Amino acid sequence: MRGLFQKAITVISIVIGLAYATEFNEQDIFQTIEDLPVTCSSALRIKNERTGFFLHSSELNYGSGSGQQIVTAFQGDNDYNSLWSVKEHDGDDAVPCRTGVKVKCGQHLRLEHMNTGRNLHSHSAFQSPVSGRQEVSAFGNGGDGDGGDNFIIECERDDIAGYVYGKTKFFLKHKDTGLYLYTDANSKYTHQNCRNCPIVGYGEISCIRNRAFNGGLWKVHSGFFFPDVEANETPFRDEEEEDY
Repeated sequence: MRGLFQKAITVISIVIGLAYATEFNEQDIFQTIEDLPVTCSSALRIKNERTGFFLHSSELNYGSGSGQQIVTAFQGDNDYNSLWSVKEHDGDDAVPCRTGVKVKCGQHLRLEHMNTGRNLHSHSAFQSPVSGRQEVSAFGNGGDGDGGDNFIIECERDDIAGYVYGKTKFFLKHKDTGLYLYTDANSKYTHQNCRNCPIVGYGEISCIRNRAFNGGLWKVHSGFFFPDVEANETPFRDEEEEDY
């Protein structure tokens, strides 16, 4: 996985060069992303539709609660700490999420934080520090974790043959507790609730029971996309990756 990710760095420079050398502009690139299927092993920046902030983590731990790695909502749209890799769910019944296979609406999956190798995680035992809702953290080591890492991707509308695309708006339901990944503009880390901490200005990520709240709706913004292998079953295509 990490070897393929490093290979994608080379692709970045090529794509950026093409953007300057051709008529491609930002609007063209985002339209391309809208039409791309989300595939296994792709590394995605996931944007909250209500706040415009991104699902984010880094090597900082909660000072209370679980003490696990902090997950936040971050405003910048080009930070590598906002990249999450799509992979199969944890459990004895898990089917490998083969690189380049399209993700389906309703699929059980995990999101691994690319820079730290820890999985998006939640649990009912701890409250989030700002709002007191269910805590969300990043957990595990080298991509290994437990069942608390499993989420279900629920599409707002099943409009493209049951698959998740760049244009798809979706909810992330925590499998163990049935709560939904959430953020809002009112639950931020400030000097009052997080004095002298490095995440002042970031939003809190938590889980809530009712997905009807707009802060639970997400969408892919950008990232590194593996092509759909089922549409491109040729040798050497499995390890090609597109960056947008």
